[in-house]
Amino acid sequence: MSNLFSGDKLKSDLELALPYCKKLVVVSAFISKVGFEWLNNLVITNRPSVTLVGRLTPSDFLTGASDLETIKTALNEGYTVKALSNLHAKIYQIDDDLIFNGSANLTGKGLSIVSESNYEACSRVESCSESKHFIEKLVGAAVPITLLDIERMEIFLEKFDRLEMASVPATWPLNILPQPTDLLVSDFPLAQPGTIASEYELNPALPFAQIENVKSDFVLASALFKQTKAYSWLKKQITENQSERDLGFGQISRLLHDALADDPAPYRQEIKDLQANLYSYLKLYASDEIEVYMPGRRSEVVRFCYA
Repeated sequence: MSNLFSGDKLKSDLELALPYCKKLVVVSAFISKVGFEWLNNLVITNRPSVTLVGRLTPSDFLTGASDLETIKTALNEGYTVKALSNLHAKIYQIDDDLIFNGSANLTGKGLSIVSESNYEACSRVESCSESKHFIEKLVGAAVPITLLDIERMEIFLEKFDRLEMASVPATWPLNILPQPTDLLVSDFPLAQPGTIASEYELNPALPFAQIENVKSDFVLASALFKQTKAYSWLKKQITENQSERDLGFGQISRLLHDALADDPAPYRQEIKDLQANLYSYLKLYASDEIEVYMPGRRSEVVRFCYA
């Protein structure tokens, strides 16, 4: 079992390995100018293939948690940069064989590059097929960013006053950056309506965290709910699988179990809890489009509302 160590120790280990690596994957919720410059100086001679995956949401750039100009520099340097709005992981993978993870972002404070740094907890991970597969799946789920995307982001961010963060959307409009296609647990409500799950506080970019944040505005909350991947997925299931009988709770559970891309896959009870939460949101925000009802003593059934 690997021992825990500090962000300073992680920095030292990376400084020994990075100048000689041929392939590097960095998964970091936040990417700062200081962190990137430190990294780029270490690989500038050997020029490995580098992939950066960050959260990279509008609020991250406006608050300075990540730096948009730095992302542009990374693209100009030939790095592959990808965004995953519900990202919280921090992983450093070198040549497939050396993997570190923990709490340290690719920032000055995360890697003890600056004097007043964070207390981080990191570890070296066994480079087994399961670990590699997990990282591959995470990177594959993220959305690539191009220089054209950066231009659109810059124009979009100019609309917002940095002192009024409440008006900043948690994710990019779809015409600027599309959402990942994989369906994940985090795309579903992790709690009942009106309840703030701990995960929402960690990542306000989660779709149902955004809905809870605007719940006082019913029209806006309803519109956001109808834009979620969870709601779109359910509508598709009703359209494609509905025959003479409407879809029951168990049928939807089985379809959801097969659709979720999380690794490891969630337990069936967790899936049922997600589904129950989703049905509560349906009743609150989309009863004009989808009906949830219980025929006799059977389980809940869903069907489209017809005029």
